[in-house]
Amino acid sequence: MRPWVIASLASLLALVGPVAGEDLTVYRCQDAGGRITLQDEPCPAGQQQSARSMVRPRDPSPRAPEPERAPEPVDAAQPPPEDFGQGLPFPPPPVFQCTDFDGSQRFSEDYDPNTRCVPLPVLGYDVRGSSAAAGTCRWVTESCVRLDDDGACEQFKRKLKQARSDALHAFSDTAAYRKSEVLRLDAIVSESCR
Repeated sequence: MRPWVIASLASLLALVGPVAGEDLTVYRCQDAGGRITLQDEPCPAGQQQSARSMVRPRDPSPRAPEPERAPEPVDAAQPPPEDFGQGLPFPPPPVFQCTDFDGSQRFSEDYDPNTRCVPLPVLGYDVRGSSAAAGTCRWVTESCVRLDDDGACEQFKRKLKQARSDALHAFSDTAAYRKSEVLRLDAIVSESCR
């Protein structure tokens, strides 16, 4: 243990203040391997020992419990504010607007910046005459930002409209999924968006 730890311990114990003359002796013991321990009993035989007397710390006295407050009376002449305790919407789930390197945008309910390696010619690099460069790509990541609640609601309403259309035109193997998606989005819009 470092000397500054002992000094810190001594400082901490000194801040606590005296307690009716109760002293505490702290023994610093160092074994043959150089390991240091602090304890309240003398060191075992064969270890280097140094001792310090300090004032024993004392726990603060327990705080008295705060008295219970009676609920404030409700004025019957004044109606409660609108939406008091009911009808408050839940915040919508997060929606992220992701912008690609070419400026195209997409919306996602998951944070997915779509990191991928795009061939250099797609990014506009001139790689004519270099077969090595023609087969090379560059890592790109979309910039994704979370929309505020109003923006998220707007996207959920658009998704719900599209989901209803998809459910009407679904094949038999996707009909159940399309209907469940309509129910999910309808619940989000009705609970979180006005």
